[in-house]
Amino acid sequence: MLSVTTANPLASIGDAAGTVGGALAVSLLGVLVQLVLLAAVYVWTSLALAAVFRKAGLPSGRAWVPVLNIWMLFELAGMKGWWAAVIVGGGLLTAIISSVAGSLLLQSAQEAAFGGGGDGAGAILAASVVPTLLFLVFLAGVVILLVRMMGPLNRGFGRGGGFVALGALLLPVWASVIGWGAARWQGLPQKGLPPTPFAAEPVPVDTRGVPADTSGFAPPAPTSAPGPGTPAAASVPVHPWSPPPLAPVAAPVPAPAAHAAPPAAPAAPPAAPAVAPGEQTELEEHTVLAAHRRPAASLRLPTGQTVALTSDTIVLGRNPAPPSDAPEAQPIAIDDTTRTVSKTHALLRRTGDAWTITDLASTNGVVVGTSDTEITVGTPVPLAGRFLLGDAELTLDAGSR
Repeated sequence: MLSVTTANPLASIGDAAGTVGGALAVSLLGVLVQLVLLAAVYVWTSLALAAVFRKAGLPSGRAWVPVLNIWMLFELAGMKGWWAAVIVGGGLLTAIISSVAGSLLLQSAQEAAFGGGGDGAGAILAASVVPTLLFLVFLAGVVILLVRMMGPLNRGFGRGGGFVALGALLLPVWASVIGWGAARWQGLPQKGLPPTPFAAEPVPVDTRGVPADTSGFAPPAPTSAPGPGTPAAASVPVHPWSPPPLAPVAAPVPAPAAHAAPPAAPAAPPAAPAVAPGEQTELEEHTVLAAHRRPAASLRLPTGQTVALTSDTIVLGRNPAPPSDAPEAQPIAIDDTTRTVSKTHALLRRTGDAWTITDLASTNGVVVGTSDTEITVGTPVPLAGRFLLGDAELTLDAGSR
């Protein structure tokens, strides 16, 4: 007796469907994990680049815009910003060429395998090698561009060659160390001739070394070349019968002696009326300070130029505007190569012989003296000598009596 065992076709179909569903779920989970990781890296990189841009005086919001953030890094390094677009365009072009080349080589491999002509194994090998080579060439070009960009950037932040390699290979890590670390933007090295203090020397404003009184250098009274004067009495005709002239009487001496007097000895002033001791003290209290002894305050800019302070209130910045509480303030524009000075950054104010500085809600703050701590916004702080607006160094010379 024959027994026939038949498999359940519905069970086989169910097993196959379960296998396909499981594979699809795993694939979707892998895609989801990749998207989450990509979003996390994007947020991390944007936050770190925003901190870098704030230190360099650039808008931090541009760090969140893809392509534009790399564009800004190239410009900050002194290069053309469109290199960022070249990198993106080159990546797309490399992907398209790799796909087309791989498809053509795979098609050639299939024709060689089924048609019996050509080397199918060689075509398959080329289909995998050629796209890889194209990608490696593109990647090498990107690394070269990033190294060229990272060199000036790290010099501007005071960092060495190790940070160049770090920025070229791991941009998010580099941006985190620079943006959230202690690095400060110092500006790019000047091209051409280095700045020297000799350019500022010919036009100093400090008048303390000027002689107090130049009247002593005025030409003296005409003593070396006196005028003709009045003819002497000896020029009067003498009759032949008169006795010999007497020299002391005929030639009066007082007139020439008056011309020979030294110019520095003026005529004696009239005697002052006698005053009581109390009156003498009152006169001394009204003595006026000589003009050449008045304080001549000046400000030395980051470029080495010295600017005279002609007002008791000074407003500083890239393009400063006097605040509402000090409309008479003298504006002094700071030529800032560090890009860390705000448009209206700080206010200097003189009270008597003392100066104070106030931070006008600047982006990068104000540091006074050798301290590393920024002063409180809106609070006047005593100032004498060196101070920082962002990374730009200035020096106040308050003058001396």
